[in-house]
Amino acid sequence: MTSPSVSRRGSRTSVTGARRGSRLSGAQQRTELLIEAFGSTTVVAEVLGVSPSQPSRWSRGLESPGLEAGRLVVDLDHVMARARMIWSRDAALQWLQGSNSYLDGARPIDVLKTRGSAEVIAALDAAQSGAFG
Repeated sequence: MTSPSVSRRGSRTSVTGARRGSRLSGAQQRTELLIEAFGSTTVVAEVLGVSPSQPSRWSRGLESPGLEAGRLVVDLDHVMARARMIWSRDAALQWLQGSNSYLDGARPIDVLKTRGSAEVIAALDAAQSGAFG
């Protein structure tokens, strides 16, 4: 049994030699969930601020996200799962990309990218309780 070979190129990691039919990696699973939640790889790439081909490559196991992109994939998956418990996909996307009074007018996606998910989850909790929209 051979293990996949891994090579580094910039902030991305390429994985080759992975067996077909093997269990999906965490990055693959999270990326597939995001593509499903957002409706396309193009939208996922725009939201993450990466090349349009990257989410597709991540979901197929051809590449793994770098450290920062990987954190953002996990955080965004968590936030979208929570937002979809409250709203439809379109409404969740609008909320994520719109100005938010709980976040002092910042867009939740920008806060997620710069400070992580904690404040964004708090904003979702506030929206769900009806305190903020």
